[in-house]
Amino acid sequence: MRKWTTLLMTLLVGCGSYANANLGQVSFEAGYRRDNIEWKQRLPSDDPHFSSSQKFKDLDIFQIGLRGRTTVGCNFYVRGNAYWGWILDGDYERHTERVFDGGSYFSDNFRGGFSDRFRSTIDDKYVFGIGGAVGYPFYFCDCTMVVAPVIGYAFDEQNVRLDDEGVDFGSYGSGFGFDNGEHCCRHTFISRWYGPFVGVDFDWRPWNSCFDLWAELEYHWGHFRGKRSNFDEFGNNHNRSSHNADAWKIALGIDYDFNSCWTAGLSFEYQDWSASRHHRWDNNFSDNSSSDRPRVRQNNDWRSYAINVTFGRDF
Repeated sequence: MRKWTTLLMTLLVGCGSYANANLGQVSFEAGYRRDNIEWKQRLPSDDPHFSSSQKFKDLDIFQIGLRGRTTVGCNFYVRGNAYWGWILDGDYERHTERVFDGGSYFSDNFRGGFSDRFRSTIDDKYVFGIGGAVGYPFYFCDCTMVVAPVIGYAFDEQNVRLDDEGVDFGSYGSGFGFDNGEHCCRHTFISRWYGPFVGVDFDWRPWNSCFDLWAELEYHWGHFRGKRSNFDEFGNNHNRSSHNADAWKIALGIDYDFNSCWTAGLSFEYQDWSASRHHRWDNNFSDNSSSDRPRVRQNNDWRSYAINVTFGRDF
């Protein structure tokens, strides 16, 4: 048994030093990214008298970033990344609807309401994010392949600015007033997604060639926080939050060593976030007790993909 243990430790030390020379890398990346973000709300959630949908569609983003990974000895794997992006173009669509019952004015079967649609072009503000992970590396194929289960933490933010006329249907239960344009014009939407994740990293240099293939698969859970400046539509608070957010994220890449130290390559990244919250409406103008207030359903989604050119250095 002692001989097998000695042999195994010798192999691990040998593989660790060999793989460490290939895994230590820092890369600069720049490329194209496209985001789609949606905020939705229903009040009350079961039979809504008010609903709104705000979509930030096809946000074209130029993004730059740094990405690094390495092994420390043969028992510790660490990686991290950070990015910044400028929003170049995109579309904003808002749909707001106010529905009311007949009540004492009409028959009980009568339902009416108002709706509003607005479209605008987005060409300003930014996105940024940072993340990191640690794990334990396993070596295969004569130490040319590494698989590392990881645990980490990530933060992402989208900051969007647009000109929106705004819409207001009056206070809940106070009639059917309609006012469009009073709360013009410039609004800023901020979406933040953050929390821990678990995943697995893969790195393979086939047959000791100049090509290096890598992949990262992550499952995130955590929080969403949204904030809108200026006045918002009826039933919509300036701030949103959810402790029920989750996502899948995958990143793929290929690097080519064109000399002993420097590399160039391509990478692709996709992530799909969703968050929801079901709670009592906390309107400050309502005198009702908490149990009498209607329940609000909020849903927030973010989907993103990016294609980058990378330039890095091995160490």
